[in-house]
Parts: sequence; C-alpha cells; structure tokens
Amino acid sequence: MNAVVPAPLIEADGLSISFNGSAVLSSVDFDVMAGEVHALVGENGAGKSSLMKMLGGLYTPDSGTIRVRGAPARLASVNDAIDAGIALIHQELNLVDTLSAVDNIFLGKEPRTRFGFPDRRAMRAAARGVLDQLGFRADPETLVGTLRVGEKQLVEIAKSLVADAKVLIMDEPTSALSDVETHALLTLTKRLRERGMGIVLISHRLGEVFAVADRVTVLRDGRRISTLPVAQVESSTALVSMMIGKDFAPPERAEDEAPRTRSTSIEVRDLTLWGPARAMVRDVSFSVLEGEVFGLSGLLGAGKTEVLEAIYGISAYAQEGSIAVAGRQRSFRSPDEAAEAGLAFVTEDRKKDGLVLDQSLEANFMLPSLPRVPGFPLYLRRRLCGRIAEQASASRVKHRSLAQAANSLSGGNQQKLIIGKWLMTRPRILLLDEPTRGVDVAAKAEIYRQILGAARAGVTVLIASSEIDELTLLCDRILVLCEGRAKRVLPRSDFSGDELVRLASP
Repeated sequence: MNAVVPAPLIEADGLSISFNGSAVLSSVDFDVMAGEVHALVGENGAGKSSLMKMLGGLYTPDSGTIRVRGAPARLASVNDAIDAGIALIHQELNLVDTLSAVDNIFLGKEPRTRFGFPDRRAMRAAARGVLDQLGFRADPETLVGTLRVGEKQLVEIAKSLVADAKVLIMDEPTSALSDVETHALLTLTKRLRERGMGIVLISHRLGEVFAVADRVTVLRDGRRISTLPVAQVESSTALVSMMIGKDFAPPERAEDEAPRTRSTSIEVRDLTLWGPARAMVRDVSFSVLEGEVFGLSGLLGAGKTEVLEAIYGISAYAQEGSIAVAGRQRSFRSPDEAAEAGLAFVTEDRKKDGLVLDQSLEANFMLPSLPRVPGFPLYLRRRLCGRIAEQASASRVKHRSLAQAANSLSGGNQQKLIIGKWLMTRPRILLLDEPTRGVDVAAKAEIYRQILGAARAGVTVLIASSEIDELTLLCDRILVLCEGRAKRVLPRSDFSGDELVRLASP
C-alpha cells in the first residue's frame, strides 16, 4: 500500500506577473512542506520578492494558481494570507516609527482584557519573550523611530513570530543583523522547523542557505532555473553560477607586494558620545592610514554607525574627544563641511538617506559633485554627463538610461550607484556603513572590487559591517566595539571569526 504524501503547506503553480508591460515572473512553480526550510535565491531583480508578495497577499498574479494545504486559495490581501496561516517578514521594513516595539509587534492584533482594553502586560511579556530569542537588547517600549536599522529588523521579525502562522516567509531577514544576531535567528528557524512550520528563506548570505535549508530554488530573470536538495549543491560558488548563468569567480584581496610608507589619514582620540541616558560610545581611540581599509565590527548597538556619524559631523549626540583629518583637528558642523574636506559617507539605509528615489540616475550621480564642479552653478551639463556615464560604467550599474528613476533599479544596482556617486567626488576618505546590506552575491563582489580599487588608489576606507566574512576579506585592520567601547584592534594576521565574535560579546 502506497504511503499518502501530504500536500504542501503552500504551493504555487505557473505564477506570472508583469509591471508596466515588463514580465517580472514567468510561469514559476514553488512549494514548501511542513517541517521544511525552502530557500529561494537569485540576483537582485530576479523576482524573489515578487513571488513571495503574491504568496503573502500583496500582489495578485496575472496567471497561475496558489493552493494552501491542497485547496485552491485566492490571496487577494494580506488578511487573506494571514487567515490562511501565512506570515511574511518584509525585506523593506513595514513599521510605524511613532509607536513602540511592543505596539508594532501587536498592531491590529492586540490581546484584550476581559473589559475590552489592550492587555499591555500580556503584550509586553510576549514581545519580550520573542525579542529575547532574537538577541534584541533594547527596551520593548522604545519608540521604533529611535532604533537602528538592525534593531528594526528584529522587531519586523518578531511581528511575524507572534502570529499563529503555519508558513513563515522571511525575505532577507538577516540583511541588517550581525553574525551573533543572525546565529540566534537561524537557531530559532531550526526550532520552528522542528515544530512543523514551513519556512521560506530568501537570503543573499548563502552560508545561511547551507546552514538551515533543506531545498533551494534558483530564480534568474523571473524564471525558475532549478529546485534541488541543498545537499546536492556542490558549493556556494556553484550556486552563484546558477544564479547568474555563468561561472562566478569570488573576489580575492591582492596583498601589497611591498610595504608602503603611508601617512595617518584619520586619528580619533577618546571619542565619547552622550545619549539621553548613557554614553553610546565611550573613550574610543584609533588611527587609520592613507589607503588603508579599516573595519568597525560589533553587535547591534555597539556604536559602529555612531562613530562614522561623528567623523562625518552628523552625530545626534553630545560629543567629547577629538577627530583629526590629515593631521588637522576637525569638528564638522554639516555634511557640506565634511564633503569639502574630502569625506564621503555611504549610509546604511539607501532608500531613506542614500538616494532621491523618484529622480533620475543622472540627478543622483550628479548631486554630491555639483558644488565641486568648476564654474558651478554655471557648468557644462554635457561634460558632467560624460563623467556620469563613465562612473556608471566603472561602477557596473545595470541601467537602460541615465534618465530612468533610481527606484527602477534593483537593490544591488542602487547600492552600486550610491558608492559610485561618492567615488565620482574623488574623496580622500570613504565612510561605508553596511555597504552590501540586501545585495546579492554577484553585486556584492562588484562592490568589493570598487572598495579595494579605491583603497589601492590611495583612498582611506572606514567600513562598519555586520558581516564578519566581509570585514576579513576587505580590511587591513579591524576595531571591535562592544557596548560602545573599543575592545581591540586586530591586525590582518589575527583575523578570526571566533575571535571577532568573542570580543564583540558582552
């Protein structure tokens, strides 16, 4: 007698969707079983998020069918998906900044007391329990608008975990998390799988796919290329090759053939940044050489971003200590002053701070360079556009036209645009805050080549990153921060993932 094979928790058959006449997905099949982690991978723009948004009730497919536990389902709204037991963790954060973490987690689904009022005690206890599992250390009553991107990411994840979901779709859930928080989430993912939940994992960090996924589906240009057990995938390089349709060569860091004599580019001494209740950064000191790639490592809230913001003159905190640039004490009062001194800053939130999304690629490339164009505000636009086209090509920004809007680009190409526009200013110092957040592996490799090329040309690079592999590939030295304090500066010869995690942990 043949065993009955259970129906998938959710199954997509031949889904297709187009936007403005352009096909985004074409006849894609996908399913996830109970007690399974099914990874979905592909380049930025391959159609991964669009597929998941159809399963999450945000998009309606042009054709194809969706079945939930074997029965045809019409997921015309987010509520339809929730009622079907499907929870979606969005890549783009969907939070209310003016509400607390607790209120965001339970928004629209607040437990009630017997008198009909929101049961805040129950809400806080449940939120704290989920957030503790994710390594969230802030008070759950903290306003979300005051949190860093990585902390907001944990709140977004917690929103879905408190729902009674049978299928959990995680779209780049670790893109803003450090390795420690990522490890906590992956451990929780394994526990949820053991409870019989079906989990869809979209991630550009392929190590996560090999760590927790049972199957992997590869999308390329809106089509399903393959679905196979992860155990049958030879390596991450082989997986990337499937994603891009050609052999992939991982970036390598060429070591200097001979030592160079380099002067000090930045010197930070006893930097302390005072928040409303405590010091966000305390007594941090370091120096960076000309042409060096210097890393800042640490957990969420360790102070990495705050240090970069203080150097660039945009810190929101009361500041003590000194910052010297090229041997001169500086205290920039605005980004304009910092840029005039040769600094460039790529922020961690590209959509909020990095781009004018509804403006053209040309406008976005042009903005940081305009004040330094000879004769500005009178200048030859044709000559500047020639420089822009050269930079877009050098940065490998895939685009149809410089006139297209920045929001029409994939996330990876938006990030390459941001880095490229700042390199076009010919900076002496490049500050990078999570420069590859939410970027696919192939685009990440191109960004790494940009960074290393800038350093070889003499640009001083400071990079704050939550990815240990990224730091160990790019950096000459790494400063590890723990709860706002400098623990140790590691030379390249001492780089070790275990040591970086040990130093970063309280």
